[in-house]
Amino acid sequence: MTVLFSDVEGFTTLAEQLTPAELTEQTSLYFENVTAAVAEEQGTIDKFIGDSVMAFWGAPAVLDDHAFHACRAALRARHRMARLNTQWAQAGRKPMRVRIGVHCGDVMVGNVGSSQRLSYTVMGDGVNIASRLEGLNKQFGTTICISDAVLAQVGDRVLSRPIELLSVRGRSGRFVVHELLGIVGSNDPELAAGALDARLCQLTAAAWSAAADGQAAEAERRYEAVLAEFPHDQLARRMLALARDVAHPASAVN
Repeated sequence: MTVLFSDVEGFTTLAEQLTPAELTEQTSLYFENVTAAVAEEQGTIDKFIGDSVMAFWGAPAVLDDHAFHACRAALRARHRMARLNTQWAQAGRKPMRVRIGVHCGDVMVGNVGSSQRLSYTVMGDGVNIASRLEGLNKQFGTTICISDAVLAQVGDRVLSRPIELLSVRGRSGRFVVHELLGIVGSNDPELAAGALDARLCQLTAAAWSAAADGQAAEAERRYEAVLAEFPHDQLARRMLALARDVAHPASAVN
């Protein structure tokens, strides 16, 4: 199955800055946009956890290509929240920047709970990884993080760029995290990947490949090339700092 988590960046701070009525209105619109995106892509909303939305694909009915549907839902949610944030900014209101994680893996699904209350939900390692991927967006300055398990299912139908080879705390094994940017060849404005997205992915993939091969100096040069064309790219800025630490360990200590 495929599991998706979303949440709002800096929600605690935002809650302190808005009135209860404003917070309720904006949060409801955020939930409405994300849940609509999930529903349109045949997903199931599991639950709301504070400002987080948890959804899954592949149950209660079997769904072919569930990982691809989840990727499309994530992109739709991102696009709709960006549009909503533009409207809020024009009205002088605070934005709600969404962060999303998507993972495909084995999970347990069914009714879980007590004799007083049951909940139809998914549990297991796959759920934990999806939640972790959502949180990684904060670290990398990205919006949608997907696992290599998702990428293996969707193949070259999506446009994505590699971020880093990571391990998840409490779990053995490592996997590559990718940023999802769009659907290749789509004419849908909510899903389409543009020429600039493709160029960004090309440059980032070259830089990541150098870093993965242990060529820190080459990775440094290539991430600098990313920033030369995309100066506001937070991911490239962070990865450049890491590459420099490896390429110049003495200066990193000093």
